[in-house]
Amino acid sequence: MKNILLLAGTLALFSFAADKFISMRIAEPTVNYHWNNLNSIKAIADQSNLPHSQVKFIIASIDSLQKDMARTARLDSMVAAPAAAPSKKK
Repeated sequence: MKNILLLAGTLALFSFAADKFISMRIAEPTVNYHWNNLNSIKAIADQSNLPHSQVKFIIASIDSLQKDMARTARLDSMVAAPAAAPSKKK
């Protein structure tokens, strides 16, 4: 009986999957550049000769990525100071 309970407990512990979060610091102009590129890709795919189902898949994938980007984006009020140039010795 103990072995069965131990096995059930072990399986229960292994069944939980931990979510891993990745945080990236990207400058706002870079995010805007990539956002615009994704919109351009959607427009190109929409005007292409690809089958309708493939175009729908591409556009849905990009929309999903943009939705996740918009939902999880946070504006960092701290502005990184530019690196100071090394001074020249005379």
